[in-house]
Amino acid sequence: MTADRDERDSGDGERPGRRTRRASRRGVLAVGAAGLLAGCLVTSESEGGPGPRQTDGNGSDTGSDGSDGGGQGSGDDDGSGAGGDAGGDGGAGSDGDSGGSGDESTPETVAPDGSGLVVTDATVLDVSEGGGQTTVRARLTVENAGRFEYGVVEFRVDAYATPAGTDEREPVGFEYDTERFTGENRFDGSRPRQFTVEIVFSDDRTSVRPDPDWYAVDAAVRRAEPI
Repeated sequence: MTADRDERDSGDGERPGRRTRRASRRGVLAVGAAGLLAGCLVTSESEGGPGPRQTDGNGSDTGSDGSDGGGQGSGDDDGSGAGGDAGGDGGAGSDGDSGGSGDESTPETVAPDGSGLVVTDATVLDVSEGGGQTTVRARLTVENAGRFEYGVVEFRVDAYATPAGTDEREPVGFEYDTERFTGENRFDGSRPRQFTVEIVFSDDRTSVRPDPDWYAVDAAVRRAEPI
């Protein structure tokens, strides 16, 4: 009797231990299955979605937080809106610049080469002597082929003695001539203009007698002021 009880007692004592071992094996299997499932989830999302979704110990979804944070930080809508505004402002500025360049302002002076004023003829009208001086009177014909109308034009006129029977030109003197135009008489391109100029020099500059056929003049524009 005592032996049987001892055997039952010992058998009963082993049963709880067996149940404990079985329970621990089940826990290991459950943990392993959970790990496999977690691995399957990560793999499927990495293949089909934008990135793996991982969970921390508290069960929070770090992948979703990261994607949300990335969406807010990209600022595509704000950036594109700002860029559009900047582009619109830039376009308005370029239009303003192009409009301003179209309205050409009138300069105070124009270089002789760019004035469009051309001396088409310079003719000696008369040569006279008196008081130890020789005076050469000449007529200039000038055309305005430029884009401006002028109120002031200045010429330099040079006189030369041309001895008969030679091709020589002896410079004997020069003069600056300033012509002014106002109101309706402004120098435009409607018609050529003629101006009379006198060049005075000393008699001892040349031995050529005072004859229009033995003198010549050249003229060039020195200054032009548009109006």
